[in-house]
Amino acid sequence: MNLRKLIFTNNACYMAGRTIVPKGIMVHSTGANNPNLRRYVGPDDGLLGPNQYGNHWNQYAPDGRSVCVHGFIGKLADGSIATYQTLPWNHRGWHGGGDSNNTHISFEICEDGLADPAYFRAVFTEAVELCAYLCKQYGLNETAVICHSEGYKKGIASNHGDVMHWFPKHGENMDTFRAAVKKALAGNVPLAPPPPSAPPARPTLRKGSIGADVLYLQQRLCAHGFPVLTDGSFGSDTEDKLRKFQTARKLGVDGVCGPKTWAALEAVPPSLSREECRAIIQAKCLFSDPAGVWAAIETHRFADDLYRKLAGVMK
Repeated sequence: MNLRKLIFTNNACYMAGRTIVPKGIMVHSTGANNPNLRRYVGPDDGLLGPNQYGNHWNQYAPDGRSVCVHGFIGKLADGSIATYQTLPWNHRGWHGGGDSNNTHISFEICEDGLADPAYFRAVFTEAVELCAYLCKQYGLNETAVICHSEGYKKGIASNHGDVMHWFPKHGENMDTFRAAVKKALAGNVPLAPPPPSAPPARPTLRKGSIGADVLYLQQRLCAHGFPVLTDGSFGSDTEDKLRKFQTARKLGVDGVCGPKTWAALEAVPPSLSREECRAIIQAKCLFSDPAGVWAAIETHRFADDLYRKLAGVMK
């Protein structure tokens, strides 16, 4: 197994900071003909290769969705197969569309055209080794491993067909996959975790700055209860809300987002008052960003169930 780590610190799921006690592993596949890890994992670490479209999942709401898994299996830039861990294994993922989010570690296998036996065998073997590794980490056995379609049949996941639209084309199914995991568990599966990859440093932002980093700053302000228009332009309103945030967090108040302010923004938001909940729910940035509403629900420990329900209706 070629296990590497690039945690999706920019994804709203990671920012939610919720953990689980893993009771199972759910196998997904991406449903798109693109076997390259760089499509989903980024930024480029020198092995993935550049993603010219910048549509990887290490961003607040990838493809406008609230989605995140614990890992991906696919091709590196040199064509070799690797696994990338993208969330802490005990972090609550957004993958199953049901109760499986509360119980299962998840990973996606990058699909190709579904007809290449060499690619299939390589990622199948990598997935078996990953499941054996995780089973040993969390005291599980092969019976705890299911795919998304099995999760749907169990009533714990949404109605997806993966991976049973792919595995049978190559003479495999989840029973043969679990048998392979069982065999791997009886063998020598390494338990040493991969070395962490340090996230890139955030740029210093101030009035007049524009771009994706400003948009992310504005999203974090909203998440902390300081609603601002999320337009990627650092104007007077963003500066005003940033100053208020700095005051509330007892930081130096200068309206500039440097290292200390970034650290505070990327921390899990504290419990919110009813008034702060109302401000977040009513913020224009959330109305124009449905994924942001769901991220707010996941991220915040709301003051009471009334505001959870209100936010859910507005989603």
